[in-house]
Amino acid sequence: MKLVIAATPKVAIPTISELKKLHQVTIVTQPDRPAGRGKQLRQSEIADAFEGVLKPESEAELTEILQGANLLVTIGYGKILKSETLSLPKFGGINLHFSLLPKWRGAAPVQRAIEAGDKVSGVTVFQMDSGMDTGPIWVQREFPIPYGFSSPELFEELANLGVSAILDALSAIESGGKPHDQTGAATIAKKISKDECVINWNLDTQSILRKVKAFAFNPGVTTSIRGQQMKIADAREGVSKLQPGELSKTGEVGTADGSVQLLRVIPAGKRAMSASDWLNGFKPEAGERFE
Repeated sequence: MKLVIAATPKVAIPTISELKKLHQVTIVTQPDRPAGRGKQLRQSEIADAFEGVLKPESEAELTEILQGANLLVTIGYGKILKSETLSLPKFGGINLHFSLLPKWRGAAPVQRAIEAGDKVSGVTVFQMDSGMDTGPIWVQREFPIPYGFSSPELFEELANLGVSAILDALSAIESGGKPHDQTGAATIAKKISKDECVINWNLDTQSILRKVKAFAFNPGVTTSIRGQQMKIADAREGVSKLQPGELSKTGEVGTADGSVQLLRVIPAGKRAMSASDWLNGFKPEAGERFE
């Protein structure tokens, strides 16, 4: 088939790599955007990974690219497309979504699954319509989430699982199959705000750990001590019983029902380091607390 693949994040790389072996593929990604402290233009991870990637500035430009295509495949493209655009390819458009729809429709399904403590995640390939992740389903694949999994780890597993799901969906489409409607209660994976990434040490240990595992990679989980903000890059359950926010000399921090053991931190203005290295320089005093 003649495919147009619209994708932005690196999680699309395994699927694109496989489809390029089997089909005639045109790759589309978002235009270069300002990024980093210097706000210099930076291209997407997909543009970094493949040659000849197109970067339409508007949906009108995308419609030109779609002329004569059999199918549009989107993977984290970052735009909700108009029905008129989706109708241009012979078989319309399908999306690879990293949840078991209708659960976790929206911008951050992987992070919300980790935050919620879900036991199972997966991928869904669905026929795109004018709604947000509301179209009928071609294929779903489940993935049991191991305890303590982080968002980057789950993204990697689902990215690989998505390859076979897309291939099976293409086979069903080519053979004249029909997708089935989504069933069950829908939940929304809303965009992550920086405010919700500030740790409240009055929460229970597992709630705090899930927040770290879900959000530490992006946008980052923050707390403050001695008037300075710092990020927590990784942590595990502690063994001590401390007051909420209290920092021990071994790097445990009190919660509502126990403690969290810091593993990696990012102090203000510095790079990520082990918690032990940070403690050696910080030298916590007795009873010192995170704010």
